[in-house]
Amino acid sequence: MAGQDKGAGKVRRRGQHVAGHVPHGHHGGAWKVAYADFTTAMMAFFLLMWILASSSKQQKEAIARYFRADGSVVDGGSQAEGTFEGGPGFMYNPPSNGPDLEGKALEAAAQEVREELQQLDLENVSDQVWISLGPDGLVIEISDDPKDELFTIGGSKMNPEFEKILGAVSHSLVKLPNRVRLEGYTDARQYPAGATYTNWELSADRANAARRRLEGQGLARDRFDSVVGYGDGRPAVPTDRLAPANRRITITVLRQHPPTPKQGDAPHSGNTSARG
Repeated sequence: MAGQDKGAGKVRRRGQHVAGHVPHGHHGGAWKVAYADFTTAMMAFFLLMWILASSSKQQKEAIARYFRADGSVVDGGSQAEGTFEGGPGFMYNPPSNGPDLEGKALEAAAQEVREELQQLDLENVSDQVWISLGPDGLVIEISDDPKDELFTIGGSKMNPEFEKILGAVSHSLVKLPNRVRLEGYTDARQYPAGATYTNWELSADRANAARRRLEGQGLARDRFDSVVGYGDGRPAVPTDRLAPANRRITITVLRQHPPTPKQGDAPHSGNTSARG
């Protein structure tokens, strides 16, 4: 029909372009994913640098001990969900697995211990106490500090600060029915040649001194599963066998019902204090 647009009524097939028109290509978003990964990695890197810069030497040693310890990764997930609160703080690792009523009770006890210790207002207590929850139970490790030693040098007489720490710990543990295991460790400094008293006796005597203190604070005698001295054979800091962190007492509140390992998991060795 006259005057009618010759192109009217024509159907353009899919994929056919109008002459002179250049279609816009599809812009991929892969670069956005890569950029997001890059920024996340950088954020994690700077966070790591900040933690290392703000942590004390004792806290760095504690972090190193955690990753060397048995049970640092349980059931495919890391337990390192705790925080350093208020600058130096108590490293606290709540359980990361599913419903575990006993684990929750131990977790509550760990929180109470941490609060009790914070109320002591001791200068270096947060650098000396390591609290974690693993397959064996609640582990409270108390180590020497360069400024504050737990016992007199070469002896088993407690210093007043350590007595206060044990008092705070016992206040929470008396509320639990679980049995308790006590372990003593020393550094590699030896007694003079020919001495009949060695680090074996010293570590055992220190563990027993801690037991007597806990008993005096109300922890019943039949609650103790074992009291063991390991001498200097299991250092917390293998690269420096004279480090203060090697001189320590470990209190383990044992689980009554250990969590059932998943199929394929390796059996737990049973000693969470072995670091080497």
